[in-house]
Amino acid sequence: MIKIFFIAMLFTLLVSCGKTIDNPAAKPTDKLSNNWWKERHEMIAEKNKSNPQLILLGNSILNSLDKSSEEVIWEKYLNKYNTVNMGFSGDRTENLNWRLQNGEINGISPKVALLLIGTNNTDGNHYLNVTQPEELAGGIWEICKIVREKLPDTEILLLGIFPYGYKPNYRDNINKATNKIIAKFPREDSHIHYRNIGSIFVDDNNKVKKSLMPDYLHPNTEGYLLMFKAIEKDIEKLMK
Repeated sequence: MIKIFFIAMLFTLLVSCGKTIDNPAAKPTDKLSNNWWKERHEMIAEKNKSNPQLILLGNSILNSLDKSSEEVIWEKYLNKYNTVNMGFSGDRTENLNWRLQNGEINGISPKVALLLIGTNNTDGNHYLNVTQPEELAGGIWEICKIVREKLPDTEILLLGIFPYGYKPNYRDNINKATNKIIAKFPREDSHIHYRNIGSIFVDDNNKVKKSLMPDYLHPNTEGYLLMFKAIEKDIEKLMK
């Protein structure tokens, strides 16, 4: 706990001094060699010409909302804001960073940007590099900074990284430590609004509910319904 507190205080100090944390999680990195990623990037840039009021920034947890099985989520919570889903499966903070600086949010002015990113940075099974809490928080802060610079009239609803795994594990521990740091972002910028809704996905023993996250990472339809119900009021408030 002392170490986490120290990291949080150090990060806050660095941010307040206007310094940038130099780490791979904050360095813009593309995946243009992946045809799927390149095509989706180009498609999103084109789709944003529709003047969305809400944009979803993140990884596969948001990308999965494009599945036909999740149409109920769009009908109930997203279509009314002309929402554009900018979630990319497999993206880490550095990949979202690159996308935001290379055309995806040019020429738009949404009222709200929903940001959920970071769990792939702590995935040691599919990636060679595992990002530590202070680095991951720095990567998320860099994304917030880019959004604030490019979309000055947009409010950022920053969600804490969702819980992962059926039992305690290294990846989930890093995610939780990161959440403690990014929870302080609103102190540095009043246009950033933090919510941690991870508790809706775990039981009384703090284990991820398979009934809501069958793979212990991605919500199913019931999980998404609970997710957007939990933040519905936040989005409505920020839209005003």
